[in-house]
Amino acid sequence: MRFFRFKQFQITDDHSAMKVGTDAVILGAWTKLQNINTVLDIGSGAGLLSLMLAQRNSASSITAVEIDKGAVDDAKYNFSNSPWSNRLNVVHSDIRSFRAEEKFDLIISNPPFFKNSLLPDFSARAGARHDSNLSLDDLLIFVKQNLAHEGHFALVFPFDRETELLNLAKTIGLFPCKIMHTKNKSSAQIKRSFIEFSYNKNEAVKMDLLEIRNGESEYSAAYKRLTKEFYLKF
Repeated sequence: MRFFRFKQFQITDDHSAMKVGTDAVILGAWTKLQNINTVLDIGSGAGLLSLMLAQRNSASSITAVEIDKGAVDDAKYNFSNSPWSNRLNVVHSDIRSFRAEEKFDLIISNPPFFKNSLLPDFSARAGARHDSNLSLDDLLIFVKQNLAHEGHFALVFPFDRETELLNLAKTIGLFPCKIMHTKNKSSAQIKRSFIEFSYNKNEAVKMDLLEIRNGESEYSAAYKRLTKEFYLKF
């Protein structure tokens, strides 16, 4: 069994269609967690985001929802072997059929988003990375139905689809309160948009740019500052 070891937990993704990656680490470290008691992690994979949020906020109860059975098995193992097993729960479900007993203070997702790219042959991986199973409309409607009045929704999305996401979110009453763009290095194109939404349409949007690596192709000082609570080498 292969493990990724972080400062306060370890994680295996052996049975998961989608593997541990930089996007999830950035999202888990970047998302605001003030006044958060209930969290829903949509498309949780092996549970990395849920584990990061459990480490950052000792008051939160976290529900992870995942459609891929292999990822659910990994998440169950990872949660039960973490210091926060009593606050972490994984549900094997498509979110379109998932029913929550309460609304959530935070909904977070590293969703399937490669809408127009060539579908890979491995069907589980295809479902995990493409919105053939979960459309952006489905995701936003679900968030609107399950997000508390003062809640926030955070996700990572391709930069080239940011305008599409913002426009769709606006139509259902979700508005950005902070946005961070990321690029691999200063000379590269922006690759990802990390966006946090709320119901407050009048809130000023905080904008940031994160360069993951510096000119020497080493992790940048900004990336290290953001993720230092988690990586062993930082």
